Amino acid sequence: MPDLNAIMIFIAGIVVKILLLLSCWLVFCIRNFPEITFRFISTLISPIVRLYIFRRIARGLEDRSRQYERLGFSSQERPKGKLVWIHAVSVGETLSVIPLIKELKKANKNLNVLLTTTTLTSAEIVKKHVKDTVIHQFAPFDVFSWVRRFIKHWNPDAAFFVESELWPNTLYYAKRIGIPLYLLNVRISTKSMRRFNFANKIFKISPFCVFSLVVAPSNEIKNFTIKLGAQNVIVMPNMKTMAKKLPVNQKNVQKLKKKIGNRNVWMAVSTHEGEEEIVIEIHKNLKECYPDLLTVIAIRHPNRLNDVSKLCCSLGVSCTNHTSSSIGSSGICEEIYILNQIGYLGNFFEIIDTVLVCGSLVPGIGGHNFIEPLQFNCNVATGRYIENFEDIHIHVRNCCNVLSSPNDIYFFVKESLENYQRNSHSAKYTDFGKQWRNLIKKISVT
Repeated sequence: MPDLNAIMIFIAGIVVKILLLLSCWLVFCIRNFPEITFRFISTLISPIVRLYIFRRIARGLEDRSRQYERLGFSSQERPKGKLVWIHAVSVGETLSVIPLIKELKKANKNLNVLLTTTTLTSAEIVKKHVKDTVIHQFAPFDVFSWVRRFIKHWNPDAAFFVESELWPNTLYYAKRIGIPLYLLNVRISTKSMRRFNFANKIFKISPFCVFSLVVAPSNEIKNFTIKLGAQNVIVMPNMKTMAKKLPVNQKNVQKLKKKIGNRNVWMAVSTHEGEEEIVIEIHKNLKECYPDLLTVIAIRHPNRLNDVSKLCCSLGVSCTNHTSSSIGSSGICEEIYILNQIGYLGNFFEIIDTVLVCGSLVPGIGGHNFIEPLQFNCNVATGRYIENFEDIHIHVRNCCNVLSSPNDIYFFVKESLENYQRNSHSAKYTDFGKQWRNLIKKISVT
């Protein structure tokens, strides 16, 4: 009678050998025929991708009425004239390309812009901010026949990809038919670098070689992309630097000046839970030197007004807020002024020299945009937890301090109140938005 265990071991050995042979064959194919291999693999797994789409629909992660866009079937006709395609993935990328879209339209008034994203939340952002400016479609999954169908329909004159959204079938096909490709705002984590290095070492894949231009946020990423095949790389800060200076209402600015009077004043912007307490304690310590000190706290989420007001009370400081302190009232006599309405920051940056950008004093948030106060030439500092804005800070480190502790913030505010004069400040903010606008003029489709 045959030994069942021996038979199972024999079969397992054969299976392992077959898998090893298939793996070697796959590595050989990708190294030598990458475009054909990725086409074949994507076609092979396309039924699984369809099932994945159905699962996402069931979980409410896809728009059921527009599901066929994910298969490359476009729901709108291509307009006549020049058209550029911008792929922005999710919310963060979508918000970052809004200034790009506006500048492209400004440089080319008759230009059509096709904006693709992959999530429902990003589609909502498109509706809210650029609904009448762009054609929005959900991007097709990277199955060759779906991608080909999509690109043939839209026939873009140029394509912009944001951050690190690199899909092989999409890029290979677009490059092969002669579409100029641009990679903007490249963001590559240390973990992603290891993956790219592995893929390049094993499969000889150089994903950056297909791009006419790669815009990197640092020399480190520039050198990395060149190592992986990029031919034309420049270093530029995040596209968020293209955002226009916040609006200022001079009439309200004058009223606000009268309300503040001659008091020493500083401002903490975009605060979150756990940060207001730090700011208030710093305020109490500074009051020993500046008895008339006014601290403005611009809370990130206006619905937290009651919580912050109660916190002020519990810590023994008086407070008022922008809603209850009407513009026409007399001067502010409270210690803390809570800005709880959106759209007024520009008025405050116009007046207040010293600004602490929060969302960075406690871990888990990642920081907020310090470009906005820098555009007013304020004296700006941020906390140390700025992982979401490190690529921007590289370019503004001479005029935006990173502070590690409440004690550092105390001395920053104290020194600023005593010595800072914005009109004579030596480390003035560079208008990176102008650099981006000049770049867009050079690469725009005419």
